[in-house]
Amino acid sequence: MEDKKNNKLSKMNNENIEEQSDSLSEDTEQLPVVVDKKIRVIAKKPKENVNKAENEKQAPRILKIVPVKNIVLFPHNVLPFAAGKEWTTEAVDRAVRIGGKIGILAQKNSDAESPLPEDLYEIGTEAKILKIMRFPDGSGGAVVQGVRRFRILNYVNAEAEHLSAEVEFLENETLEQETRLEVVALGKAMKQLVQKAISLSPNIPSEANLFIENVQDAAYLADLIVPYLSMDFQVKQSLLETDDLELRLRQIHASLTKEIEVLEISNKINSDVKSEMGKQQRKYFLKEQLRLLQKELGEIDGKPQGSPASEPSDFHERIANSKMSDEVREIAVREVERMGMMMPGSPEYMVSHNYVTWLLDIPWQIFTENEINLKEAQSVLDKDHYGLAKVKKRILEFLAVCALKNALKGPILLFVGPPGVGKTSLGKSIAKALGRKFMRIALGGVRDESEIRGHRRTYIGSMPGKIADALKKSGSMNPVILLDEIDKLAADGRGDPASALLEVLDPEQNHTFTDHFLNVPLDLSKVFFIATANNLATIPSPLRDRMEIVDLSSYTLEEKEHIAFDHLLPQVIDDHGMSNLVDLKIQPETMRRIIQLYTREAGVRQLKRELAGIVRGLARECVEAGMKQQETESEQNQTDEIKVEIKPLIKEINIETVKKLIGNFPFNDKKRPEILPIGVATGLAWTPNGGDVLYIETAASSPGTGKFGLTGQLGDVMKESVQTAFAYIRSHAESCGVNAKSVGKKDLHVHFPEGAVKKDGPSAGVATFLGIVSQFTGKPIASDLAMTGEISLRGDVLPVGGIKEKLLAAHRYGIKQVLIPHENEHDLDEIPQEVLKEMRVVPVSNLNEVLKIAFGKSKKSAEKVLASKIASHKKSGRSLNARS
Repeated sequence: MEDKKNNKLSKMNNENIEEQSDSLSEDTEQLPVVVDKKIRVIAKKPKENVNKAENEKQAPRILKIVPVKNIVLFPHNVLPFAAGKEWTTEAVDRAVRIGGKIGILAQKNSDAESPLPEDLYEIGTEAKILKIMRFPDGSGGAVVQGVRRFRILNYVNAEAEHLSAEVEFLENETLEQETRLEVVALGKAMKQLVQKAISLSPNIPSEANLFIENVQDAAYLADLIVPYLSMDFQVKQSLLETDDLELRLRQIHASLTKEIEVLEISNKINSDVKSEMGKQQRKYFLKEQLRLLQKELGEIDGKPQGSPASEPSDFHERIANSKMSDEVREIAVREVERMGMMMPGSPEYMVSHNYVTWLLDIPWQIFTENEINLKEAQSVLDKDHYGLAKVKKRILEFLAVCALKNALKGPILLFVGPPGVGKTSLGKSIAKALGRKFMRIALGGVRDESEIRGHRRTYIGSMPGKIADALKKSGSMNPVILLDEIDKLAADGRGDPASALLEVLDPEQNHTFTDHFLNVPLDLSKVFFIATANNLATIPSPLRDRMEIVDLSSYTLEEKEHIAFDHLLPQVIDDHGMSNLVDLKIQPETMRRIIQLYTREAGVRQLKRELAGIVRGLARECVEAGMKQQETESEQNQTDEIKVEIKPLIKEINIETVKKLIGNFPFNDKKRPEILPIGVATGLAWTPNGGDVLYIETAASSPGTGKFGLTGQLGDVMKESVQTAFAYIRSHAESCGVNAKSVGKKDLHVHFPEGAVKKDGPSAGVATFLGIVSQFTGKPIASDLAMTGEISLRGDVLPVGGIKEKLLAAHRYGIKQVLIPHENEHDLDEIPQEVLKEMRVVPVSNLNEVLKIAFGKSKKSAEKVLASKIASHKKSGRSLNARS
């Protein structure tokens, strides 16, 4: 029964299609319509002799419904669109053959692939199928023309891809609407706007104006215009559903006005661009004429004689007179010839101009000539720096070789040391002693390889690297170049600058160093490279292998005192304008107290800042007292001179005056404790700012299960060192004097104070071992004993680094005896004799020797200290408890 019903509906639909097609073909005439801004499609308009009453009264009929996405078809418009499976049905084929109609409905949701009735709008446009196209892949397309609007009454077939519905056709605008004055006025205004839009758009032929002029029906013209306006899909659907003709025309008029404004602005922009291009061309022709006139007036190429050369003809002369090699000269000449074939204002011309200028600015075959005088060099180094005997010795050796042999490949020295010990200033002194130009390249934070090798010329704003730039600025091919902070290089996706330095710092390769921008070999073999770093660990091994490492250790108290008096204090006084106002007197003891109480550093930067604070305080006192330098004009040479009217004030500085000027001591002058608690050992640590004293604390809780705890911000190496010490004690409990059973019945905890500071390294192994042994044996360790060294599970004491810094820190803290690894005994040569006289340094090879030294005298020392405390308390009449 269902199949018979569907066949009957299909038959009725086809008959209706035939009837509508016949009536449309008889009652319409052909009129042109604008599609895609060109006249190419034929539209249908009802003839005037058709009975309008019959057209307005349309009986409901059944139409096949075709959904479309984001498209609204208006009457009289032609719409091409891709078709789906519905175009293969027999009913549509038959409709095409007889000129039938279909219903075009827009989808509410464009994501629906098989839309159902609820996904479609209720009002659409009846369309006549003009053509159906078949494609090889099985898909199809169609071209349809809108006829009239309709409203869905109900769906006869609600299946997706086979939609058909009973519709009623909406009445055309009544005669009353079309003849109202507002509608007529809007129609004429809209016609004028359309004609203006056609005149402004270059893509619409002028013949379209003839067609628009002949259209008298405002509603018909509105339907033709709407598809070409910049409206949203929902707005167009709303216009299709609007029955009020005046409201529809007003909305279309507003949108059309906006479109014309856009066209006018676009035309103005195009006109301005053409005008600007015309100005540039005119300017170029005028410049050429001016250049020819200047040449006739005796000037060369438009420039007065003697002016800087910048034209290709001037470059040829400069290249011929330069000392560049034949290979580089050939490249430069070829680039200049390319410039001659370019327009002077083109970007390529400026790139070539910049490149040739850089080639000419490189000091080819220009070297600084100087006679090497070792005594004078020694005097310069001693004057600028106190101490640093090892560094000065290495520099003088290099100068001696240079004096014996005229040609020598430049060495690469790497100064490694804490901040503020004079690494950068030492490079300046070396250049001064050599008589060469000094150039400093800051590498801290450099993460782009192009900073070293330069950028290729294909990039906008490209330029040579820092090495080529240093050669240009120095004006010679043998300057002293300081690569400052080479350990602070970074690497990311733009390249690894440390790898780019491999060729620069290799004496066997740097005679043919190639910069990416210049793309010609540069001879760096005569350059004296000096690099500075604070930490060797962050320098890649291949780069470190190309440099000769020279260690700059921390300054001793005596060295800092000499540096302060000889260099820092005079410099600070001069920098603050106090050299003629105050005669500053500071006693050596006061200077030592300033160094100890206000600084905790390996170098002297903080000391210089504290001295500057003292001088600033004195400067304020001088200004408040009315002392100042007055400028007077000399009558003899008419130049400004500084005349001091007040005699220099002699100012004695003691520690109380220092405290008044720069505040309280930031560091306590604390000394070592007289006695250490059980389980506490004194270790020595190395930091980038110098050595330091580190107390290692242990605690044992009973009853326990032999658990082991570790606190303090420690690195993996230090954690392993503590575990090694505990493991050795458990496996050699008897030789350590420890009860093996008590070790298993107690929980041990090891703590490193100052947890906010990260600590790492194996050098605390000996100190941790003694602290744990002290905890389990109940014997204290002498407070004047410190130790450093790495341990192994066999009980060996292994060598560590930073011995000088550690011993200086121990001496500053009042330590009288220090245990160091036996293999570090050679490091004692660098320790000042005044330090070794006041402190005993004992080399040890194994932990048995450590135990004998640590606990052989500790008990007697502790008893002696305790007895002295008891005696002092008896005299004062106070009692001494066991804890004290």
